[in-house]
Amino acid sequence: MRSIVIYHSLSGTTRRVAERIARQINGDMIEITPEKNYSGSLALLKGCYRSIKRVADPVVPGEIDVSDYEMVIICSPVWAGKPTPVINGAIKVMTGCQGKKVFAIMTCRNKNSANNALAFFVEQLKEKGFVISKTVVLDKKDAFNNVLIAEIAEGFGDA
Repeated sequence: MRSIVIYHSLSGTTRRVAERIARQINGDMIEITPEKNYSGSLALLKGCYRSIKRVADPVVPGEIDVSDYEMVIICSPVWAGKPTPVINGAIKVMTGCQGKKVFAIMTCRNKNSANNALAFFVEQLKEKGFVISKTVVLDKKDAFNNVLIAEIAEGFGDA
């Protein structure tokens, strides 16, 4: 089964999860970055404000075609209780989504903060035509638990 892991990461935590999953399932990977990088000491603050407003940042790559994949895994950090503006932008530029299985993974400091983020994340994915197969929320401790990440990746075949 051809699969792809699409992710955004500022601190590296989500990148770590995405890389481990992609390696385990032998999937392709795309790292999404903002067209205009967040920089300086206020980078996260600016990003959190944009997340709260549900902004979709212009992203690189500017188009993501998933039509050749049977399995799509999208990983996003939680910023201020929402998916990042970069992931919102990635979802906006995705094509070939109709009827595709998607696995939504969110990383966060505290799982309680992910509830609102997950709902909006799933809503966006459904609007693009994805079929939600599974959602996973990983707090910082879970994101560094290699056994748990391996179990999650193994479960993709069951969903």
